[in-house]
Amino acid sequence: MTQVTGFRVGAEFSSYSELHREFRRYQRDNSVQMWTKHSRTIEAQRRRAPKRPMNIALKFAEIDYVCNHGGKLFKTKGFGKRPIQRTNKMKCPCIIKVRLSADGDKFVVKEMNESHNHTVPQEEEERLQHQRLCVKALRVDTTSVVSLRSNGAGVKVQLGEVAGKMLADEDAHSPARKEKCGQFKVNKTDLEKMVPTLAAVKDGTVVMVVNKANMLQAIYYQDGRMKQTFERFPEVLLVGATYSWAGLQLPTYLLLAINGNGESELASLWFLQSEERETVRQLLRIFRQKNPAAEGTRAVVVGSKVCNGELVTDVLPHCKPLACLAHTLSVFQDDVTTEKLHLTAGQQSQLLQILHSMCYATWTEDYDLLYRQLLDSNAESAVDYFHKTWHGSRRQWVEGFKHENESYLTSSLQRVQALSQRLAATVEDFSNVTSFTRDLLKAVDTVRAECDQRVLQRAPPAGLEDNSVESFYRELLTDFAFRRVQRELEEAEWVSFLSVEADRAWPVCRRRALVTDQASCQCAFRTSMRLPCRHVLALRRRLGSDLFEPSLCAGRWTQEHFLGGQFPPASLRERDKVQQERYRQAFKVARKLSSLATRCPAEDFGRCLEVMTAVTDIWARGGQVQVTEINVTGATEQESSSPATEAS
Repeated sequence: MTQVTGFRVGAEFSSYSELHREFRRYQRDNSVQMWTKHSRTIEAQRRRAPKRPMNIALKFAEIDYVCNHGGKLFKTKGFGKRPIQRTNKMKCPCIIKVRLSADGDKFVVKEMNESHNHTVPQEEEERLQHQRLCVKALRVDTTSVVSLRSNGAGVKVQLGEVAGKMLADEDAHSPARKEKCGQFKVNKTDLEKMVPTLAAVKDGTVVMVVNKANMLQAIYYQDGRMKQTFERFPEVLLVGATYSWAGLQLPTYLLLAINGNGESELASLWFLQSEERETVRQLLRIFRQKNPAAEGTRAVVVGSKVCNGELVTDVLPHCKPLACLAHTLSVFQDDVTTEKLHLTAGQQSQLLQILHSMCYATWTEDYDLLYRQLLDSNAESAVDYFHKTWHGSRRQWVEGFKHENESYLTSSLQRVQALSQRLAATVEDFSNVTSFTRDLLKAVDTVRAECDQRVLQRAPPAGLEDNSVESFYRELLTDFAFRRVQRELEEAEWVSFLSVEADRAWPVCRRRALVTDQASCQCAFRTSMRLPCRHVLALRRRLGSDLFEPSLCAGRWTQEHFLGGQFPPASLRERDKVQQERYRQAFKVARKLSSLATRCPAEDFGRCLEVMTAVTDIWARGGQVQVTEINVTGATEQESSSPATEAS
């Protein structure tokens, strides 16, 4: 019997290292990444089959490799409060099963299903986690990089150039971080030394804020990408601060916009010598002057005592300030104490519970009920404090009131905190202010590049029927917006109505009374997200209207608006549509071919598999295939086989 070579059905391997080496070569040659879904050791197998001969040196009796996208689709059991959750699982059918040979002395590839339900482009293969691992030569070369005290972004760029492949942040963590830079810890930062590096950025805007004594107080910075991002997505602005960078005391304000794919992008950076209210006011005025798109801003999320709702209203009177939920709860905890308000321990606990419940009130009736409980508490000092500080601005900090207008269900500054922590981890090592500034700009570019890459790696839809409402919305919207609409379509099945008229309806809602028509609704999702909610969709279904209505979706959530200013016009969307259509058609034929091959006689199956393998190999080399039908005589029913011959 001729021994099968390569990694295919029937191939034999005399050791685990040989199997693993050939398996890695198979992944590299086919641009796929796989993982071990199932394995059983020799010891475990012997308990199941004690009389079967097995070579203990092989370590394993069974191994199943599956595609990185294999596995069940993730179905959340939550309530959609954290919608930006990603998973690689797409039910990909690709699987390779390896078992022991009959004599128990070798590994044998018993089964291979190489079909995928997703695209496997060559350019994305190098970005997969296992393919990004640095080789030994690169690991040795990191010593020279560390000696230059490069930050994570610098190490990533330099090693990427040497390796000729894309590296991620976790691939290039500088070993020098283990030594915790302790040479550069100062109380204040010389902001003047940051100006040359910031001013050298192409299309960058740098404005210095000075006091009456002509002392530099702050630096306003915005590059071309930041300005372009805010011009396209100005509706909601998040303003938060971080106060230290690896011991360097430098209050830094990060201004973020939410792009069409639901991700955070920088709109501006402010570097302050000290955090003072008047300085922040001047910086916000500069931001409005440098960005005409600020006139289209609807909401500004803030979360500090210096930059609060009063300051936002003063500089941007057309915007609605929204207080960060975490900051509001923290202020309640600090202010409502037995010492400050002369309360008993019981009164303090009761008042904190009432105030915390007020933060989460969903409508006016809920807030009024809690407000009456506060008045009945007989704590005059607490009531006076509440009236003076919070009652008049309840539209800014009560959750139900925040989402009466466009806010995209943003209630806190968690986006700012997450980005600042990521930047701080990347620029952990630096020797002076100039190197810090340079490393920070590199880190910003790295974050942007990875955000753009996630857009390029948009996965094809799983389980969507052609010409369905879901497929139409997916073609129109970005991934983030489509996931939200898809959930609303699912929930619309369970919506019922108290009353329905010709032009409006009253859906059943346990929290408050709602009024809905075919284009608008009073629910927080519709008013805040500007996407079709479950109530609108349910009413349209009941009245026989088309569920797909592009006018229900704000333009910022469409792929055309999102990709228009970030990538070449329409190129990505057209490429995505063409690839998906080609894959869908080819997958149908391949699935039918596999089904026919499994039903052929056992003695003919090997020949059918050889034909399909030959076609695959020829196409992989860029060759062409001719198919010739051969009439097989001596059979009851005429059968046809299709040997592949490469055309010259």
